[in-house]
Formats: sequence, C-alpha cells, structure tokens
Amino acid sequence: MPGAMRQSTSNLELLTIYEVSKILGSSLDLQQTLREVLRALAYQLQMHRGRVYLVGEDNVLRLVAANGLSNEAAAQIEFRDGEGITGRILKTGMPAVVPNLAEEPLFLNRTGGREDLDEQVASLVGVPIKAAGVVVGVLTIDRISDEGPQGHFGSDVRFLTMVANLIGQTVRLHRTVAEERRFMMRETFRMQKELRPIAAPINDVVCTSPNMLEVMAQVHRVAPFKSTVLIRGESGTGKELIARAIHNMSPRKDAPFIRVNCAALPESLLESELFGHEKGAFTGAQKDHKGRFELASGGTLFLDEIGDISPNFQAKLLRVLQEQEFERVGGSKTIKTDVRLICATNLNLEEAVGHGKFRADLYFRINVVTIHLPPLRERRQDIGPLARHFVAKFAKDNGMALVMEDEALEVLNRCTWPGNVRELENCIERAATQSRDGIIRTESLSCSLNLCNSSVLFQYRTLGASVGGLAPSMGPGSVNRVPPGRPGVPAPANAPKTPAMPAPMPEPAGAGGGAWPACASGCSAGPSPVCGAAQPVVPVPLIPLPLPEPSVPAAAAPAPTSTANAAPPLAAEVPLDEPESGSLRDRLLWAMERTGWVQAKAARLLGMTTRQVSYALRKYNIEIKRF
Repeated sequence: MPGAMRQSTSNLELLTIYEVSKILGSSLDLQQTLREVLRALAYQLQMHRGRVYLVGEDNVLRLVAANGLSNEAAAQIEFRDGEGITGRILKTGMPAVVPNLAEEPLFLNRTGGREDLDEQVASLVGVPIKAAGVVVGVLTIDRISDEGPQGHFGSDVRFLTMVANLIGQTVRLHRTVAEERRFMMRETFRMQKELRPIAAPINDVVCTSPNMLEVMAQVHRVAPFKSTVLIRGESGTGKELIARAIHNMSPRKDAPFIRVNCAALPESLLESELFGHEKGAFTGAQKDHKGRFELASGGTLFLDEIGDISPNFQAKLLRVLQEQEFERVGGSKTIKTDVRLICATNLNLEEAVGHGKFRADLYFRINVVTIHLPPLRERRQDIGPLARHFVAKFAKDNGMALVMEDEALEVLNRCTWPGNVRELENCIERAATQSRDGIIRTESLSCSLNLCNSSVLFQYRTLGASVGGLAPSMGPGSVNRVPPGRPGVPAPANAPKTPAMPAPMPEPAGAGGGAWPACASGCSAGPSPVCGAAQPVVPVPLIPLPLPEPSVPAAAAPAPTSTANAAPPLAAEVPLDEPESGSLRDRLLWAMERTGWVQAKAARLLGMTTRQVSYALRKYNIEIKRF
C-alpha cells in the first residue's frame, strides 16, 4: 500500500511538472505566469502560500508573485542578501527547510498571512532559483498540518528544485528578450539622433551641415500645406531660394510664384503693386492694372523684407491676409484671391513690435510657420560644397574649365562671411576672374589681395543687428586695429579733437607706400601683401567726437609745438555699446544740434546710417526737438 501511494504521488508530481512547463511557455507576462504556477502547486500538491522572489538590478530580492497577495502589496516586500530565511537561501544558494515556523527565530513573516501559527503547524520549504548557475531568485512554499511537522521533506525539495529550474530558465529567457529589446530601442534612438532627417535634395540648395538638413526637412514638411511661412535669417542666407523651394514642392507648383521686395518700393507704389489700380486712379494710370495678389491667385506670393513696410500699409495688408479679398486703388469692387503667403525678413520683428513699428496682429498673422536660416558661419560644413558649386557654375556659364586648390578652400573656411552665401558667391566669382590658368589659388582670393569685404563688414555689427542694420563692433575683445608697421601712440591730452569718421580705403601696395589694414575675418591668407589677421595689433585710444566750439580765425589757431604733435591722430573706431562712458550720447547730441536735428544729416556726419542714429536715439532716450 505505501508503494502504491508513492507511485501515485510520483505520478501527480510528474503531471504537475508537465502543467508547470505548459504554464511557463504560455504567456509573455512573467508575473501572471508565476502566479499560475503557484496556483497549480497549491491545487495539485497542497503547497500553500507559494512565493517567488527575484533579484533586481540593484541586487535586492523582491517578491514578484504570491498566492493570496495583490501585486501592489507584493511590490512592497523585499529582502537583502542574508536577511531572514529567504535572504539566507539567496546568500547560500542552498535549499532550506523549516519544520515549524512558529519556533524559527529567522522567520520575519513580512508577507503576512501566518498569524495562525499557534493553532496549526506550518512548515516552510525554500529552494534557490538558478539560471546558468547563478542564483536569480527564491521559491518558497508552506506545508500546513494539524498533526505536527512532517519528518521528511526530501521529496518536496527535489520537486521544488525542478520547478525552480524551469522558472529560472523562463526568467533568463524573459530577461534576455527584454535586454535585447532595450538594446534595439537604444540603437534606434541613437541612429535617429545621429541620422538627421534625410530630405530629398532641393534644386540650387547645397548643404551638408546638420542644421541646414533640418531646414530642408522642415521645408519638405511645410510645403504641401497652405500655411503662411515666415523665413527669417540674415541677408544673403538664401531666403528667396527657400521660398521658391516651398512653392515648387507644393500643390501650387504649376501656378505663379510672384516676388515683391517690400523695401524697394515706397508705400504709395507698393499699394498699387500689390493690390493693383483702376484706370484714372491717379496721374498716369491710363489703364487697369492687376496687382500681385491678383496675379498670384492660385499660386504663391513671396513678400521679401516685410519688416520694412510702413505701419499704415500694415493695416491694409492685414485685411487681405485675413479675408483674402481687397479692392484696387481707386476702385470699389471687392476682388477675391487665393494665394499662399511666404514672408521673409532679416529684422527682429519682436523688437519692432515692442517699439510700435510693426503691428502685433500682423506679426501673429504671418508668424504661423517659422523657418530660421542659419548664417554661413554657423554651417561651416557647407562652405566647401558651396564653393565648389559656385566654381562649377561660373565655369559652366563662361564655358571654361575651372578648379579650386585645397589651400584656397582652407582660406575660405576660416573667413567669417558676414555677407553669408551671397558674399561667398561673389568672392568665388571675383577669384575666378583673377585666375590665369583655370586654377583658383590662394593668391587669387580677395583676402590675399587685401580687398576682403569681410574685413570691412566685420567691424560693423551688433548695435544695429536687432533692427537689421550694421554698427561698429562692440563685441567682447574687439579692439581698434591699425595697419601693420604703424604702431598706435596714445594721443596727448592737448591733442585736437577730431571727428571719428570711417577710415578711408587703403591705397594699393606700392602706390603710396601705405600698409594694408588687418583682415578682421581672421582668414590669415598669404602671400605678401598678406592678410594681417595673424599679426599682432596695437590698440589705439578712443577719440570722441568734438563738442561744438566757437569758430576761431585761422590766424589765431595755435601753431603745432612739435613735429610729433603736427601728425594727425589715427582714426579709430569707437565702441557704441558703452552708454556709461557717455561718449556716444554726447556725439549724438552734438551731431543733432549741428544738423538742426535732422537724423539723415547727423548720420552722415557721424559716418553711420539713419537707422543706426534712430536706434541710438531711442536707446539713450534722447528726445528729438521739433522746429
């Protein structure tokens, strides 16, 4: 009879192993699978209060599945290495049997549910869960009896060890799959981060830099829609080229693309050009004239330099953008139009709105989709491809073979290019005309001839940048430079005050013996006469503009005391970003008083633009006198 019972128990254990193997392979949800395994053990072999603990990445043993315990409660239970009975099994990697939990001092009862140990005897059997020889968890069950602790638990240990091995293989498989999935996600994210959106090439747009590739991707995304686009960037960055690309990739590509330069037309003529006029609307209007909005109907209208239109005309333009209808000048008939508007500007529209020069409602109307074009100095990877593109274009247009040396290309890569792509194209064309044998060498470049435009424009920046103008350099570290070989000497205290006007263009070498000015672009081109960016420069003291003084007869003018004092001081640029020095405010007041508060005349006197003077007057809160 005992043999038959052992045979029956063995068959039941074999059947349970079969059921456990099926359960472990039935689902990808590890927690749910382990709970089903514990239910099978309780149902088939009366192994109650089953618990499965697994080691996490922080080497803490956590309860992941338990009979009679919710997932939330199980997630709060954990053991350290060697802590309690479960922690001891994890540390030693050996099975453990506790015949009577009520008498075991290591029993912590963290999972609860064993408050009735005084009424019935509960024995605990625990085995380690191993995978590839490493302990990854612990499996424990309770044997409950009313007759006292059993004497032999060998069969339970052997059976649970087999179950734990199956669980270990399943845990290892799940973790391997999860790790591979995380690795694939990391790789996908890394590749997506490294590989910028690859957009189809756009005609005449040469770019390889990441920021320009992002612009191209943005062009592809926005082109199919009718949304208004605002293209922003410095002068010469290719805003019209991007506008044409958007039109050519849109459903309107077969309709007209009409371009209007708002800065080139006065307000009265701009209104007639955009809206059209009726016959007899004004002197010279001998027939009806269709405006650009009417001509571009069904296509795209590109308004370049939109930040330069007057506030009065901004209100008229706003109605057309909102209602898509207008009247011709001198007419009363309302004309419907269907245009996609693309605007461009190199001005700071936000500052213009803050100063009341640009309507906020028009700003929000045109600023639907904004595309920022980076300057060439921020996309230096494109200088080489652009230079080769312009060389090939010049060679094709002029029917000649033309190449560029690598040394010349290195010089171009070191330039600052304040004029951006337009300046680069002009520089290549200038150098191509100087090449004698179809090879553009370093000595053919403007910087080697000390005719670098960057050298001049680089000195004018920052002050007028917010309103699109140019201003003397006021960046950190900018110093006044003098021609090589002519060291600057501080002017004496009694030196005559001389207006600081822009320095005259230098004479060619050999013409008057004068030295060339340093190239501010830092291209360091050679040979002689070389670009002087790499040569040491000597700072020259700032010379403020004079205050108005009473006229003195020529006879009363004091004679120079020495030959040194007779030489006029070198012209020096004055930093305009130092209001605390008071020099700019005094110069502005002097110039405005001298010219009767006419800004254009004061600008010519100061060697500045009218826009710079207007901006500086607002900056220093100088009230303009009216006469």
